[in-house]
Amino acid sequence: MKEAKLTIFPDSLEYRFADPGWRQASTPAPLDELLAQARSIDSDRCQRLTIAGGSPLKHPNFVELALELGKLGFRRLAVQTDGAPLARKGATALLAKLGISEIFLVVGGVRDSVQQAVMSDDGAVRPALEGLARAAAHGGDTAPRVYLVTPLVRSNVEDLDALVDWAVGLRGLNGFLLSLPEIDRVANEHRDQLLPYSAQAEIAARLFLKCQGHNVEYGFTSKRGILPCAAGESLERYATVFYDRAQFLKHSSQGDGEFARVDACESCSLVHSCNGVESAYLDRFGGDELAPVPLERSMGWKLRKINKLEDFEYRNISPFKNEHSAVNPRGLIRINGHCNMSCSFCFVDRTAPDFDAGELKREIQQMADGGTKHLVLSGGEPTLHPQLAELIAFAKSLDTFDVIEMQSNGVKCADLEYARELVDAGLQKVTFSLHSVDPEHSDSITRLPNAFGKTMQAIHNFRELGILTQIAHVLTKSNYQELPSTVRYLREEFPAEGGHLSICLAIAQGISDLVFEWVIPKFSDIKPFVSEALDYCLETDVGFGGMIGQGGYPPCMLDGDMRYYNAVLDKVFKSEDAGDQFFKPEKCKECSFDPYCLGPRRSYVEHYGDAEIKPFRAEIATPTRGGGGPSGADYSAEAATSALAESVAPPVAGNLRVSK
Repeated sequence: MKEAKLTIFPDSLEYRFADPGWRQASTPAPLDELLAQARSIDSDRCQRLTIAGGSPLKHPNFVELALELGKLGFRRLAVQTDGAPLARKGATALLAKLGISEIFLVVGGVRDSVQQAVMSDDGAVRPALEGLARAAAHGGDTAPRVYLVTPLVRSNVEDLDALVDWAVGLRGLNGFLLSLPEIDRVANEHRDQLLPYSAQAEIAARLFLKCQGHNVEYGFTSKRGILPCAAGESLERYATVFYDRAQFLKHSSQGDGEFARVDACESCSLVHSCNGVESAYLDRFGGDELAPVPLERSMGWKLRKINKLEDFEYRNISPFKNEHSAVNPRGLIRINGHCNMSCSFCFVDRTAPDFDAGELKREIQQMADGGTKHLVLSGGEPTLHPQLAELIAFAKSLDTFDVIEMQSNGVKCADLEYARELVDAGLQKVTFSLHSVDPEHSDSITRLPNAFGKTMQAIHNFRELGILTQIAHVLTKSNYQELPSTVRYLREEFPAEGGHLSICLAIAQGISDLVFEWVIPKFSDIKPFVSEALDYCLETDVGFGGMIGQGGYPPCMLDGDMRYYNAVLDKVFKSEDAGDQFFKPEKCKECSFDPYCLGPRRSYVEHYGDAEIKPFRAEIATPTRGGGGPSGADYSAEAATSALAESVAPPVAGNLRVSK
């Protein structure tokens, strides 16, 4: 639970346009009932508790309520109100003393007639705007962040530009949020005030651009947002809102309403991620504006933070367990989250900054003391951390790690001298992210122009320096058909006599809420391409892995062909929450591979079901515990398999956490 609300008065400011009799129902909730409701909320999980409903400051026990909520341990308290209470001198200062972190101030327009139509409150525009100005002007380190909230309805369309132009000029205003009324919450007699998604998208894009130009945050009050198939190209630069909608409806009870499919859904790339269209919306506006979203468009969307209203923990330590080994010698540390690439299947929070080197060293020391033998430094993009070489040198100085590895896109390492600096510090292995060998397609996947050539140069640099090199290749809906040509290209570009090379295959998966689930391919679709590519690897002695463990490709999807698995049965790495992340139906107990298989991710089964899972019988040799060694072709396959677990597993909680 990231957010919860306490409703002080029964009326909703954002829906007053559809409730002209709200005054008659404005009886405040008793204090004891509000506190009982607050105690039922897990304050450890709730990142923000908003006191809402009408004008909360008018509640006779508001101050006492706010003080009690602070004692209950809620991390952030916010208030949603109209402007009139804040027009009084000292009102914002009082909220600051009570520990209120955000104020969401609802205003309908800049003209009395518009304010009356949107807020059903005659003569309220002057105090509303004065309250907003006073709240925004209140300075100091403890001052609440102030957001202007405006419902988007037909009555205020012509007022919105003037309102936003005035508001963004206020010194101290933090953000502007549009409230999009949900059609199923509006009575039929008031639905003529609602706008179709296409009009909402066009207006929102225009207003968001104004906010951007004044360095003011922007967004919607609800993640339900706007349906992407109706938005056209208007909101492409703010496409995070489309992803937010899919995730919101997937996880929220508000996604349980009446939804319907239309013809456009059949060829839409979001069909398995989208609930469809609200039935009430179709009844009101029809479906003529709805157009399928092609894959190249949805994969091009960037998860770009548009405001600071969300705060979540970022976990950066991943110890992995290997059930088929006497020890668990592998551990991964994410030294940052930010990256110069922006791949649609990446689960890492790209807003996380560089972690403190001192804290990272303490984590590395703990891993060494705990028996970790293979240390992986990852990100984000670890080469963006200014103290990467220092961290590698520290790890080497402990004299306990057999392998010190880095996971990187390699762009910065196209500079041979920088690559040499890392090697001299103690780096022994690099796993490179490379998802297409077509330069144009690769750069479109990573969304970093001219990156492909730099990654390739970095691989050559490290091979020249005698470092073990590995390719991490993630299969998505956009690139899986290229896989046979990809492995052929890599073998030709990096011949065996020129240095070590192995290929670590992964399949795009819904590892976290940061992954675009619509990029995930079906096992059955990629099967022929995976088989052809792996047969080539076996024929030409190219080391490969990623076929087992987290992110793997269960052998039942390849007709139980154990040629791809026998050499790595002792390399089943998984994170501590694997039981929650993966799914195995009852029929898996009939399979010979059951002891080694984690099954597909639950998110995959939610998308595509489990019909592709087909138990098989085969002779499977018992793996030797702790076998293998750092040489030869066997090591290539084993290393690739091991690294896959690290490169695709969701992080497990560690000591370092960053909130945004």
